[in-house]
Amino acid sequence: MSRLPLPDKILAIDRALAAIPHAFGGAISLAYHAEPRATIDIDVNVFVPVDRAADVFDPLSQLGAEIDSATETVNRDGQARIMWDNTPVDLFFSYDPFHAAADASAIVVPFVDHTIRVLSATHLSVCKAVFDRPKDWIDIEAMIALGTHIDTAEALRWVGRITGDEDPRFDRLAALLSSSGPSR
Repeated sequence: MSRLPLPDKILAIDRALAAIPHAFGGAISLAYHAEPRATIDIDVNVFVPVDRAADVFDPLSQLGAEIDSATETVNRDGQARIMWDNTPVDLFFSYDPFHAAADASAIVVPFVDHTIRVLSATHLSVCKAVFDRPKDWIDIEAMIALGTHIDTAEALRWVGRITGDEDPRFDRLAALLSSSGPSR
């Protein structure tokens, strides 16, 4: 396959993983919960355990993605970055009950002339708080500023479970969500 633009790659990944429960995260999901921002990577939450990595890697390698040492990385970290041409594809496998909750609340959205599943704003905010990069906090603030519904109790429950409720990430998310008003 020749080099495709990012939207075409997203659709190709969605089709290739049709037999695997999955949802797009990162900036792709964010575009449905806040003002879209530029991205060069594709984040895919694959709701299967790491022992099914081959079921994910095989169809992606048929698209032209370079799998290389991804199996080793997934077994160690529960996630891996593979490259498809010059596009990073970040794969997040299920290894925690959080992933089942994220799968259950993923939403179907229009994309180009198709539909795809993306993480809910609540579960996207959990991922972003846990990753704790400056851009992640900007993204959470953008969702809040737009009035996007984030289930405060659900988000804090998962962040507290993953990081501990005394972790600064928990406190920061709690402060952001509580400052956005009682309807959160």
